[in-house]
Amino acid sequence: MFLNFILGFIIAYVGFIMPSMLNLTVGKIFIDENKKSASRFIYGAAIVVFLQFLLSLYVISIINKIPNILFWIKNSAVVVFLFLSVFYLKKEFFSKEKVRQVCNRQTCFVYGLKLSFVNMFAIPFFALVYSFLNAEGLVSESYYEVVSFGVGTSLGVFAVLSSYILLVKKMEKRVNKVMVFFNPLMSIITGFLAVLTTIKLYF
Repeated sequence: MFLNFILGFIIAYVGFIMPSMLNLTVGKIFIDENKKSASRFIYGAAIVVFLQFLLSLYVISIINKIPNILFWIKNSAVVVFLFLSVFYLKKEFFSKEKVRQVCNRQTCFVYGLKLSFVNMFAIPFFALVYSFLNAEGLVSESYYEVVSFGVGTSLGVFAVLSSYILLVKKMEKRVNKVMVFFNPLMSIITGFLAVLTTIKLYF
């Protein structure tokens, strides 16, 4: 069980460490609000990751029945990321009132749930990784091992997002300059993910 927890933690930490919607957003919340608001966002995101891992196991179980399930999930992710790319672009260049903050103390937890939920790449990512580990005999489908691995993934995401808070805290002045372009950055990242996924799916 402990090995499952460690594997889940490491895989989630490494898988979510690159700059992304979640990472950039938690940094902006920390700058605009405070550490408590950023932590609430992280709690929401980490909870959804645990649920996404459980959903990935369900996906694994139906792959034999519906071989193209991962294909359609990735297609759905393309649509979501395209929508987000246009949304953030519109926020930056076509909105009369620029939003200074993405959430406040009362709404950051729910915002973490929502933003983590639309990160649909987590499902095929966990499905593929867990299938590989299971094939290698490193994990199994027993209840306790699955829960242990899932808790590890959730805490791994919690740790990596918390690391971004520490990074922002140490480099706050530099990050403040970058966060002025938060909406364009988010639009570029989500647009890039949509294009990259489309290329992998069809070319």
